[in-house]
Amino acid sequence: RNYTDIFRHLYLAPAALTRLLQWLSEMVLRYLRAQIDAGCQVVMVFDTWGGLLSEPAYRAFSLTGIQGILNGLKATHPDIPVIVFSKGVNDAILEALAHTGATALGLDATTDLHKARQRLGTLVALQGNLDPAMLLTSPACIEQGVKDVLTAFGKGSGHIFNLGHGVLPSVPPAHVAAMVEAVRQWSPLAILGECLTESQP
Repeated sequence: RNYTDIFRHLYLAPAALTRLLQWLSEMVLRYLRAQIDAGCQVVMVFDTWGGLLSEPAYRAFSLTGIQGILNGLKATHPDIPVIVFSKGVNDAILEALAHTGATALGLDATTDLHKARQRLGTLVALQGNLDPAMLLTSPACIEQGVKDVLTAFGKGSGHIFNLGHGVLPSVPPAHVAAMVEAVRQWSPLAILGECLTESQP
């Protein structure tokens, strides 16, 4: 529950942990290549627990593996877009991830989308980042949440709307449909730069 075993290895057996992570990275690379060869047009690397690490530990034990995966994909499938999602990381790590060669970065719900765009500019597209808990509310709240995310990103392209993490098991399917409908309705206005808060009926 508290990741005690893996943290113990991180500090007491870093060389062994590095070898394990290198092996895992190679397996992920093979898997993503197989997905592409089977027809996938975009792939995504998930680092769900990256935010648990200190910045030095992240760079040593997570960023290195992600960079290796991306380098391997670029070597064999240079035209396939790659999205990287690393949950809970700080601004410096987001900037480092933007320089890995990723096409887009997924942002969790705790990341300020507007500030991330300002910091990263056009280095990468940004994906996210509606709070998954918003889907537990109501269609009206979900629609406002969608509009808030689109407004936070601002005018222009380079944004892939998504949740800030996965769909919670208790979310009604109708609420997911309400989110999709709100994105379809309001995204064109965001791209054109109209003020969403003033566009409400």
